[in-house]
Amino acid sequence: MNIEPLRKRKVSGELYTRRPQIIASIEKSLQWSFDDLIGQATIRDRRHSDYVPSEVLVFHLRQTKSDNSDGRFIRLYDLLRDRIERACPQANRNVGESVHEDARLAEIRDETIDHVTELMFRDLQDYDAQLDIYEVVFDKAVRAAHITKLRKVNRRDNANEDIEDEVTGEVRTVVEAALERYKTVGLTAEEDLDYRIHLRDAINALPTDEREVIELMLADIPIETNKDGEPSMTVLLGCVEKTARNRRDRAIIKIRQALELEVDNGQ
Repeated sequence: MNIEPLRKRKVSGELYTRRPQIIASIEKSLQWSFDDLIGQATIRDRRHSDYVPSEVLVFHLRQTKSDNSDGRFIRLYDLLRDRIERACPQANRNVGESVHEDARLAEIRDETIDHVTELMFRDLQDYDAQLDIYEVVFDKAVRAAHITKLRKVNRRDNANEDIEDEVTGEVRTVVEAALERYKTVGLTAEEDLDYRIHLRDAINALPTDEREVIELMLADIPIETNKDGEPSMTVLLGCVEKTARNRRDRAIIKIRQALELEVDNGQ
């Protein structure tokens, strides 16, 4: 089977291309039976020698249209859906002996899954170039989609609220300023995806304790709250208010530095 080139083009006019290691993995996987592919795709440990990259699974998912096999499509989709969910920030957190699910994070996760699922089913009917990026950088593409859905939910929930919230307003303002420092007016879809990927990279590079604060802040979880039943960072992270604020401040400085560096380097 020939590995056809992707069709989506960058702003420069160049076609998106799969990474060499992904091409090598695809070529290797084409020698397996479908059952062997599925079996190895269940391996979750990325360090395992038989781990199948998600980009390879997307390639095989797109090939099911040629053999008109709905069964193969569904089996591959189920594996990819699980990987999409794991690429999103976890909505469940252990609080003492109980498990708390944040409804907002769960909604954003589900909307992200629905978005990528729609791309997959549209591609099954007719080639959808938007799915190409998932054959290039699967995890980053999922995270970029997650940020898009997060911002949509935030705009909806905050439509009638004071932006300068006493607890979270300062944080949102600073992060939005950092975003606008990187994002210029009139971005193309490709450029918009690129800036979201850079933002997610900056967040992912943070130490775990700082990254958790930013993820919760982006989900509009306050540092502390007096409202019954409303989760707070101090409860979810098991720390005092001052610790949460210090982690937040350090994280914001690092995010802004990372974004400014990327802009200055023209990346």
